[in-house]
Amino acid sequence: QFVSETDTMPLRIAVAQAWAVALELYTTNTMPGWRNKLCLFVICFFLGLVFGGLLFLGLHLSVGYTSLVSLYITSAMTVLVTAILFFFKQARCFSMLFLVSCGMQQGRNILITAGTGVVIVSNVRNTFNNLHGLAKSMICNLEAKKLSIDTTPIGKYIGVIKWIYDQTKVFSNLLDLVTFTPEFHTEHTISTHDLKEKLQNAEQQVKEVSENVSKIMDTISSIGQKVLPALGVFLVLITTVFYIRKYYFNKKFENTFITPRFILFDKKQKADGKPHILPLTKKERKKYVTIPSPSLSVKERKRMGMFLIPVLTHTSVWAFFHGVDALLYWLILTISKHLEGVPPIMVALRMSMDVSNVKCECLTCFALILFKQKENRVFGLIPETSSSESQDFSYNVTLFEKKCIPKPTLLIQNSSIPLVAIILILMLLGLMSAKLTELKLLVVSSFYPDNEDERIEYLHAKILKKRSKKRLKPLKSRLIVFAKKVSSSKSSTVIN
Repeated sequence: QFVSETDTMPLRIAVAQAWAVALELYTTNTMPGWRNKLCLFVICFFLGLVFGGLLFLGLHLSVGYTSLVSLYITSAMTVLVTAILFFFKQARCFSMLFLVSCGMQQGRNILITAGTGVVIVSNVRNTFNNLHGLAKSMICNLEAKKLSIDTTPIGKYIGVIKWIYDQTKVFSNLLDLVTFTPEFHTEHTISTHDLKEKLQNAEQQVKEVSENVSKIMDTISSIGQKVLPALGVFLVLITTVFYIRKYYFNKKFENTFITPRFILFDKKQKADGKPHILPLTKKERKKYVTIPSPSLSVKERKRMGMFLIPVLTHTSVWAFFHGVDALLYWLILTISKHLEGVPPIMVALRMSMDVSNVKCECLTCFALILFKQKENRVFGLIPETSSSESQDFSYNVTLFEKKCIPKPTLLIQNSSIPLVAIILILMLLGLMSAKLTELKLLVVSSFYPDNEDERIEYLHAKILKKRSKKRLKPLKSRLIVFAKKVSSSKSSTVIN
């Protein structure tokens, strides 16, 4: 174990030294030699690849360019960014601050917008499509019922009437004395004009609502995928420029941090016999934070909480829409399964006629008619069919047509993976948000050391001035009390 620890120590030292050299190369570019220039070029090229990768994702996923076009644009931008970073120190500072700012509120807003776009495109649109399919299935079932009314029941009842007519033909010839030829015609009308008109209006309204909602969703999706990310990146660029400007020209801007350079300056003041301020008092430590520090101060915890509140709020909204989508899918699927299992209802309609039970109450006919059961005929009444005949006119009625049963869809699996990735990134940024402000300040101070020295001197003098005022307050109060006593004693002597 001792050997392994001694072996890892040189590795850690080497990594720390390489990091220090790379940081000095990137921030100052004052180290001579072609090897140092080559190392700087490699660092700039790596950052160019990072920016190129982000640009490729934006062009391919957000704007919708093809992979080939996005690759061409990304390659050109990588070469351009590498050259700019290699020759301009301000550009290197700006690039680092831009990457850090992407992990702060601006980057959080972009990721939240992307997550909301995913929910709208997948879950909200799928919920609307399921509702639209449910409405279409109801209209389809009503149209099918309208057609069945026109065909099945009416056709069966007309068949019954014709069958009865056919049975009455047995009385068409009476003892060959009277012959009559009946004529029978059936006509029927079904007034379904109002129902047809209402169904057409309902279908037209459903179609219009579907088109309008689709247009709104397409517009929101387009804005969320193209406009808002571009606007977010633009805001990050603008805020980064203003941050550098404020830091460079305003000594009071975020000048509440005790940096390692500040500690060295205070030690130098103490060595020269000049007033020093370290260590800070308990009250001063609440206001002035030492960076870098592994612990979280009260301000940093508040900053982390303010960063995570919108994240948790939007995550809850996303989960709500996920739940609504899944619940609606489950309800429609359950109803569809029950509708598929419902058997059709059979309407029993059987007709029968027995000629043997025919009775004639007319006296003339009664005298002439003799019935012979064996021959199965009525003398004088010549039946064309059997004496006992029946026919089944039953039909089935379905409560819901099979072709009209709604078939819901579920697209949670399409949105879960990107949303989980976005939420994990947001949570990681939330945990890092407390230290990103410190990192941002350390980055800009490493590029502008002269300006940092001026800010250190200003903060050092400010703390000393506040301490001197606090020390003078008790003395000032004592002087006021003493002056009041003197004035009161003089007034008493004058009266005497």
